[in-house]
Amino acid sequence: MTTEFQQKRGLNFRKFTLTSDKILVETRTLRKNHKYEIKLDRIGLDIHYQSDNTIAGKIFFGICIALVVGSVFSVFFTTGKDTNISIINAVLWTLMACFAYFKPHQDDIFLVGGQTNLVFYRDIPNEKVVLEFIDKVKENVKIYLKEKYTIFDSTTGEQDFYSRINWLRDREIISYSEYVEYKTQFDTQKLL
Repeated sequence: MTTEFQQKRGLNFRKFTLTSDKILVETRTLRKNHKYEIKLDRIGLDIHYQSDNTIAGKIFFGICIALVVGSVFSVFFTTGKDTNISIINAVLWTLMACFAYFKPHQDDIFLVGGQTNLVFYRDIPNEKVVLEFIDKVKENVKIYLKEKYTIFDSTTGEQDFYSRINWLRDREIISYSEYVEYKTQFDTQKLL
């Protein structure tokens, strides 16, 4: 089963393709393109939010637009040397407004705690949909780790067994009742 999730903010693009054992990540910005895959056992299960204070940027953008409008009005109501200065001001403040508008602000959700972090835009398409996809990723990680580390046979040493099931329980991949069940199965298998 493959699940695909895409996010686009301005000229930036992120695409995540979740499979049963890995996630394929593709990111594109104006300057860089990245495409890589991450095995599910390298992904953490903790969520971390990080964002810029966007109010200052919005205020700066508003001031730039006001100065552009003021400069354009002064072109029509002044003559001579002041007209050239007003045109230069309008061009400069337009460039500053464009920079303020297109500069991407950070408002991301990180999936951390493993060897590799995944980064998602928090509000694209909306936070609920992003968190639902993150929950799918976390569920696939748990299933993958459970399948990978709960296979025990007669050659499994006691220390290896306990270190694995304790690690799985500490990461909340298995519950306490599953922990007890695996322990009972292992002890029974050792007696045979």
